Amino acid sequence: MSSDKLATELKSILLKRIQSDQLVVPTIPSVVQKVQEALREGDQTVAKRAAEILEQDAFLAARALRAALGSTKASSGQKQPTLSDAVTKLGPRGVKGLLIEATAQKVFVSRDGEIANALRRTWEHSVAVGTLARDVLALSGHADSDAAYLAGLLHDIGKPVVASVLLEAERQTTELYNRPWIPCAEWVEVIAKTHRAVGVALAEKWQLPEGVVKCLQENLDYDNADRTSIVNAVVFANALAKKTGVYVGTVDADDIDAIVMIGRSLIGVNDEILRTLTKGLKDRVDGMFD
Repeated sequence: MSSDKLATELKSILLKRIQSDQLVVPTIPSVVQKVQEALREGDQTVAKRAAEILEQDAFLAARALRAALGSTKASSGQKQPTLSDAVTKLGPRGVKGLLIEATAQKVFVSRDGEIANALRRTWEHSVAVGTLARDVLALSGHADSDAAYLAGLLHDIGKPVVASVLLEAERQTTELYNRPWIPCAEWVEVIAKTHRAVGVALAEKWQLPEGVVKCLQENLDYDNADRTSIVNAVVFANALAKKTGVYVGTVDADDIDAIVMIGRSLIGVNDEILRTLTKGLKDRVDGMFD
């Protein structure tokens, strides 16, 4: 099956699952381990480490927001909700319930070492974009820096959703039918062709914050009307993460350089701030999900 056909079929399957509330989203093995450790250490540790744990798993973060906000959705002009807001609203018991639920989910696994590495790097990219988006707004003195982290973390949420179905198909193909699976390059290509529409559909279905939904749109560009908007922070952070090498897939170096240059001028990022943003970025996220 060609990558185009596989991408089309996957998109159709996932959009139907999202619409019918039948989407099952696995969590990351290393995050599950951290959750289990926090739960063993007691309620005080759970409450203290909740935001830290949620910040490493896009689905846990999205679940926390969904549970805390319910049907309420921040409208234009209102402060965008953050993970800290969600943790506060859920309270210790609600957070503990959420984390216990996470330990019962399936986990992301692949028998193909290259695919397993690509999936790990996909998560690292999301955390890197969240970190950079938060830092660039914090250094600009913007009050929404924590909301920018959340938007950056979730900006590619469609990728692990597509990956989860591909991993399910891989297991059936290799374990049940003993057939070879697609190579890693094709796996990455299928995700690239599919994830955006899936991510937007999931964010809208779960009524995620407006700032997050905006950052999921196709061909996202800078917002010239609001210099330090969350969208601008995420566009800049995404390009900067790619330029730093924290990314899976092909990158047009000239395009990325242009996006970084425009972002620096628009947001007001000088050489010193740029060095602060990127210093040790790869080391900070490398191995986070091993």
